[in-house]
Amino acid sequence: MLTSLAYLLEPKRLGRVVLYRLTEDFAEAWNQLPRYRDNDTSRPVRPAYAGLATALSAVTSQPVVIMPDTITPPEDDEVVPAVLATTKPIAPRLLTRAVRSWERLIRGGADDDTLAPLLAQSEMVKPKLLDFIENADSGRPRAPQWFYRVAAWNFAAALCETPLHLPAGTADAGKRLEWLMDTRGSLLAWDHVLKGKTERPARTGYGMHKLDFRVITLPGEPRIGIHVLPTFSRLATHWAGTRTAFVERGKENIVLRLPVGHRRSGESWEPYARNFTAQVVAACNLEAIELGTNETLEKMSGAARALVPGPTEHPLGKGTGTRFNLYLANYVKEAAKELKIEQVTYERTDVEVIRHVTGPVVREDLDHALSGAEQDHVRILALYDDEYTRERMITALTPYLEEPEETAGWEDNHDYQLTKRLCVRLHRMPALVSQTPVDWDRELAFLTPLVSTALTGVWVETIWNPKRRASRKGQQADVYDPKRDLRRHFHRRGMVSQFIAQRPRPKPPKPEDEEAPTPELAADADQPLGVDGAPEPAEGETPKKPKQSRPRLDYPAINGLRDLMFRMGAVDGRLAEGVSLDRPTILVGVHLRQQRISAKIGSADKTQMVEVLTALHTDPDPSQPWRLEMYSRRHHAWLPLPQGEAAFGAGSIGVDQHARHKEGAALVREHIKAALRILPGQTSLVIFVDTEACRTIWPGLQHARFGEATLPSEGLDDNGRSVAVVSINTSYGEVPTPVDRADARGRRDPARPQAPDDWLHERTTSTGLTSWYFAQKSRSYDGFGQTGINGSTCTRFTIPENLKEKLLRKDWHSFTATQITVPQPGEYQAKDLAALAAALCHQSLAWDARTRHPVPLHVAGAVDRNHPEYRGPSFEAEAEQPGDDVS
Repeated sequence: MLTSLAYLLEPKRLGRVVLYRLTEDFAEAWNQLPRYRDNDTSRPVRPAYAGLATALSAVTSQPVVIMPDTITPPEDDEVVPAVLATTKPIAPRLLTRAVRSWERLIRGGADDDTLAPLLAQSEMVKPKLLDFIENADSGRPRAPQWFYRVAAWNFAAALCETPLHLPAGTADAGKRLEWLMDTRGSLLAWDHVLKGKTERPARTGYGMHKLDFRVITLPGEPRIGIHVLPTFSRLATHWAGTRTAFVERGKENIVLRLPVGHRRSGESWEPYARNFTAQVVAACNLEAIELGTNETLEKMSGAARALVPGPTEHPLGKGTGTRFNLYLANYVKEAAKELKIEQVTYERTDVEVIRHVTGPVVREDLDHALSGAEQDHVRILALYDDEYTRERMITALTPYLEEPEETAGWEDNHDYQLTKRLCVRLHRMPALVSQTPVDWDRELAFLTPLVSTALTGVWVETIWNPKRRASRKGQQADVYDPKRDLRRHFHRRGMVSQFIAQRPRPKPPKPEDEEAPTPELAADADQPLGVDGAPEPAEGETPKKPKQSRPRLDYPAINGLRDLMFRMGAVDGRLAEGVSLDRPTILVGVHLRQQRISAKIGSADKTQMVEVLTALHTDPDPSQPWRLEMYSRRHHAWLPLPQGEAAFGAGSIGVDQHARHKEGAALVREHIKAALRILPGQTSLVIFVDTEACRTIWPGLQHARFGEATLPSEGLDDNGRSVAVVSINTSYGEVPTPVDRADARGRRDPARPQAPDDWLHERTTSTGLTSWYFAQKSRSYDGFGQTGINGSTCTRFTIPENLKEKLLRKDWHSFTATQITVPQPGEYQAKDLAALAAALCHQSLAWDARTRHPVPLHVAGAVDRNHPEYRGPSFEAEAEQPGDDVS
């Protein structure tokens, strides 16, 4: 049995809410507010309900949310009634003054006062949250969007008064974490800040534990779920780049959570609370909000703390660790026992998931694996500048040679045959290490004659560090990343690519490290030497095996080559061995993601929908290779994966007018239906979709309308074809976090969680709906010794003193899981489809650990991430940027 960090409550135990019902007149008045800027350097924006809610939270020192009073999110152009929800009634005079002051600031000083009178006329009620839930008995509960926020506040408040005990070996030792609640309903270990240091460079960092709560629904479950999300929040020691601040309000015993901006102050910058929050507090004659200075942040001496703005190097690692999660799970059960909560658990099925093959594709299987690319000749083009990178590339390619000694005579700019189908060519290109943009059309002109001779995958050296470094002594900051430019040029030539980071040549081992112990050393130790030169064991002692020296493998080069092979369409027999299919089947992955169209200067409100469709063609006949295809919108055809990725990467990443809602969602559905209809008409389809990304496009994926509303299979079974839909959810906020295998045996330390195993688990609700759960530990947790599993042997507060400095700066991993549901099984049993999804996560193509998504869906996501415009400015937007001399 797998336990999790999610709990179920009967709806009647969710508590009450204070509601101010706002009319359509209020919504109409809101729409008449002008664009505003709360800082001279910011761009004008439309007022959002969250802006006023933040100001009211600061005035009242309690959670406040203003949201439309609808069950489904309204369209942007609709005017619908809203509600103001909070935990306690707000004094009418204070509410009126705060809203009027905020509106006056929005209007630049004009006292039109349109919102406060309408809010003062609103009805204030204190109903039970139970009254707002629909269809709970059927296992499809629905509620307004604000309901989920308020239910999380109430649950957090129920835990807040009880400290969390973290034992340190004895029943009464260890640490007790006391919580403060912030105005978003999170619990903060405010008085228990941890400190970390590094010497090179000399830095000091701080962090504190934080609990977030998310109200969720589970498939087919009548009760409401609460998912507890523990984080180790790292705190900034300066204000630069920060976006979120916490400010302690001692009198109210609550912490304000405020969005932070930055404005000019003389020759420097200073932080400020956005949305005029500090000005509204001052207008209400309340204690001023003081964010403090860089010095107070650095010393943690003020009332304010700020979150580190994003991924960056820090003296403290991320994560709480699995042991903390187990203590937390037991704490929640005890602290909230009056609510009669039930922990969400999953039972083991009889399905064991086995990985039959690991490692790269072997030489004997390579030609057969590449046949799915539908090209007789395939080439790896290795572009390098550093001689050591050339050696690393050749070393990684050596296993594919019949005679490894042949590499000694390899010269640049010649094709050398690895197998009957695959060859390799080396080419030196100094421009790869340029610190400034390059004329790639000129540098890559030599590729033109290669395009027509073979399908080419390019393996490219890079010096760019994805973690941008600040300049330090002897080290130049990274200023130019050529990957985006190079990928676009390769894609336009019909090529796929993979990059290998340059690394320095390792120093040779010292002679003394290679020498065997001398007789003199053995004599000093009073221990004779054996025949092999190693000390002989003492009498009665078991002889120790001589330490074997293993060759040091270049995993970045090996894995990079494996990834390039998969991008060129190499599919060997490993999937066929790990998956049981008794008939030809097409496994489809539908990957959707909405991306903002941005430029280098500022950002745009416009978004595009990124749509990537892949198809894995399977056959039970071992002589028939499995092959990967990708749909090309430009060609309205399914192409072999490398050609499909090149066609996708050569154009814009997204599709205009396609969106998650309304007409945009209908366009997405029609586009994907048209793509799927041209797959072979009689072959069975199994469609894997990402739940979080796709459920607004196809409502039948939502728990409230599961299997009954529109699904991706609509219109595909007209000719009798079997179509199944499998929904894959990996959202950290929605899929309960695994904690422990409660039925594990033989554990020496009862407080050390047992890692997930290779069995599929399931949960069947009272309404008869089954969902499946495939839990996993990270590769780092399992593969890097003590530093990988430190979070299972202690908590950050109970680290032994001799290990504290080392372990605090490491990342502490937790377990993760994939939730599988089957809204449409087609001709299969739902359990068999869940086992198929788990097997396609466990046996990946180019990775020896599990992936979060089954192979077709994982490949589609990988293609998206490899697009030159992935989460970045579009090439078209960059080309349209005005020059410096244009006003």
